[in-house]
Amino acid sequence: MRQHCILMAALILWGCSPSDGKVVTREGQPDVHRVPAADAEMNAAVEKARSSLPSFQAVLASPSADSSGFAVKVAFAYGNEGSHEHVWLTEAEFSGDRVSGLIDNEPVYATELKAGQRVTALIRDVSDWMYVERGILKGGYTVRVLLDRMSPAERSESLSGMGFRLE
Repeated sequence: MRQHCILMAALILWGCSPSDGKVVTREGQPDVHRVPAADAEMNAAVEKARSSLPSFQAVLASPSADSSGFAVKVAFAYGNEGSHEHVWLTEAEFSGDRVSGLIDNEPVYATELKAGQRVTALIRDVSDWMYVERGILKGGYTVRVLLDRMSPAERSESLSGMGFRLE
């Protein structure tokens, strides 16, 4: 089942070209934020997500009754220039060095992928993870970077639409 907070969380594109820093808006789909590959804050968020992935896997393996919205964000290459579209997967399952799940929204540039498609990727391509516990976002490090870049009014509106709070 697609979780409301996942639908509202943004997609991210790394290694984008001339229109870096732009937002692609789509009706009925989350916005896509184009982020340059050298974005230090976003790269730090990805590293934090990757280093804490074992804690997410542990919670996912034995979730509490008040936890929901489990998802992982995975980078999928597209084009010939080393660009990646980071897409949220729900119903995530880990096995060895791989993660699989259902694509939660329609990708923009990785056109071989479709919403609802089950895909498998290498764990090294995970760029974020998230879930909601008692109404509070856990993980979601790349989402937090984007929220921090919003004006106070945009941030407040986005958080109210996402259905969770930040710690």
